[in-house]
Amino acid sequence: MASITKQCAVSGKGFVITDEDQAFYKKVEVPEPTLCPEERRRRRLAIRNETSLYSGTCAKTGKSMISMYSPDSPYTIYDRDEWWKNDWDPLEYGQEFDFSRPFFEQFEELQLKVPRMALVGLHNENSTFISYSAHNKDSYLIYTADYNEKCYYMRFSDRNYSCLDADFTYDSRFCLNVFHAINCETCFYSYKIKGSSGLYFCYNMQSCHDCMFSANLQNQQYVIFNKKVSKEEYEKMKANMGLDTQAGMGKAKKYFEEHIQKFPRKNLENMRCEDSTGDYLEGCKDTHESFNCEGLRDVKFATHLHQTTDAYDWDFIGYKCQLCYEMCSSCYNLRNCRFCMNIWEGADNLTYTDLCIDNKDLFGCVGLRKKEYCILNKQYTKEQYEELVPKIIEHMKSTGEWGEFFPVSISPYGYNETVAQEYFPLTKEEALTRGYKWKDKDDSAAYQGPEVTLPEAVADADESVCDKVLQCAESSDFYKIIPQELKFYKRFGIALPRIAPMERHGERMKLRNPRKLWDRTCGKCAASIKSSYAPERPEPVYCEDCYLKEVF
Repeated sequence: MASITKQCAVSGKGFVITDEDQAFYKKVEVPEPTLCPEERRRRRLAIRNETSLYSGTCAKTGKSMISMYSPDSPYTIYDRDEWWKNDWDPLEYGQEFDFSRPFFEQFEELQLKVPRMALVGLHNENSTFISYSAHNKDSYLIYTADYNEKCYYMRFSDRNYSCLDADFTYDSRFCLNVFHAINCETCFYSYKIKGSSGLYFCYNMQSCHDCMFSANLQNQQYVIFNKKVSKEEYEKMKANMGLDTQAGMGKAKKYFEEHIQKFPRKNLENMRCEDSTGDYLEGCKDTHESFNCEGLRDVKFATHLHQTTDAYDWDFIGYKCQLCYEMCSSCYNLRNCRFCMNIWEGADNLTYTDLCIDNKDLFGCVGLRKKEYCILNKQYTKEQYEELVPKIIEHMKSTGEWGEFFPVSISPYGYNETVAQEYFPLTKEEALTRGYKWKDKDDSAAYQGPEVTLPEAVADADESVCDKVLQCAESSDFYKIIPQELKFYKRFGIALPRIAPMERHGERMKLRNPRKLWDRTCGKCAASIKSSYAPERPEPVYCEDCYLKEVF
C-alpha cells in the first residue's frame, strides 16, 4: 500500500494517510477518516467537560447537588452516589433500532433519556467540587487527579499533599503554582522540576534545593540566577524579594520571564523511546503524533494514554488497553472498542457507547453496567446481536455515519465548557459555524456587592477575606479564597492571588508547549529536528545530544 493524501472535510487542509495507517484501519474494520487529525481531536475533546461546574438538582431525589451540567441541560442528571445505586435499570430505556432513521439521531434520543452522573469520580472524601477524580480527601476544584489530600486547583496530578495551583504534579508536598513537578517539596512558581525542595521561580531543576531564578541545574543548593551563593546571601535575597506582597510578586514574575528565555531547551521531552514522535513520551515504541503518554506500542494520535498497544485517536486517559480507535475519556483494560466515550473497566467489543462500565458486546448503548449483547440499551441474544449489528453498520454506511466519531451536536456541553476550548480555542461565532454548541455566561445571579481590594501584604489579610467575593483582575470572573488557601499563603509568605483559579491555570499552560510539532534546526549544531517549540519562539532549542552536553 502507498500513502495517500486526503482533504479534511472541516478545515479543507490536506492530510496524509500512510500505509501503516491503512493497515490499522483494516484491522479495526473502519473506513479511512474524513477529518484531519487535528479536527478529529477537537471533535473528541468537545465531549469532555472537566472544570465547568454548576448548582443543580438530582432528577431522582430532588436534592441539591454540584453538576457538570448546567441547570438548563436537557439531560437526566442523577447525583453521583444515586447513579451508582442498583435501584434503577438502564435497560428500561431500551429502544428498537429504526432502519428508516439515522443512527446518531436515535442514539441522541437514548442519550437524553438515560440518567447521567452529575460528576465523574469514585471514593472521594470531603471533596465535593471535583470531577474525573478518585480517592481524594479534603480537596477542592481538582480534576483528572487521584489520591491527593488537602489539594486545591489542580489538574493531571496524583498522590500529592497540600499543593495548590499545580498541573502534571506527582508525589509532592506543599507546592504552589508548579507543573511537571515530581517528588518535590516547598517549591513555588517553578516547572519541570524533580526531587527538589525550596525552589522559587526555577525551570528544569533536578535534585536541587534552595534556589531562585535558576534553570538547567542538578544537585545544587543556594543558587540565584544560576550563580552559587552562600546560605546567608540566599536568605537575604529571598527576604528582600518581598514575595509576600503584590509588588514583590509582580517583580519576581517579571525577573523570571526575562531570565528564563536565555536558557536552552531540549527539542522534545521524550525518554527511552524508539521510533516515536511526540512530546512528553516515556518508554514508547512506534508511537507517533502523541503527547503525555507512557509505555505505548503501535499507537498514533494519542494524549494521556498508558501501557496500551494498537490504538489510534485516543484522548484521556486509557490504561492497559488494546485495539481501540476514536476514544475519549475512557480507561482501564479496554479491548476492541471503537467510537466510545466515558467507558471504563474491562470493556470488550464496544462500538458507539457512552457512560458504560464493565460490559461486552454493546452497540449504541448508554449507561449500562455489566451487560452484553445490547443495542440501544435493548437486550438481545448472542445470535440476534451478531445478526443485527452488521445490518446497522451497513445502514450507517448508507447514511454516511459509519466511521465517524459522535457528531458535535451530540456533545452534552457547549464548546467553551470543554477542554476543546483550552487546546483549540474558538470564538462563539466560529464554534456555532462549525456546528458546536455554546454556553453563554449567565450573569443573572452574579455577585452584585461591593468591590473588594485585597491587602498588599498577605500578613495583613485576616480570615474575613474568605467571606468576601473577589473579582479576577484579568477575566472579571468572581472567585473566592478558601480558608485552607489563606493558611497556606500565610505559612509560606506568598501574596494572595489577584486572578481566578482558571486564569492561573491558563498562565501555567502558556508556559507549556502546545501539542504540535514543528521542523526546526538545532540551535547548537544545526541538525534537523522536530520540536514542540515553534520556530518563532525566543528560547534556544537544542537537539538532545547538544542539550545534554550543554546542560548536564
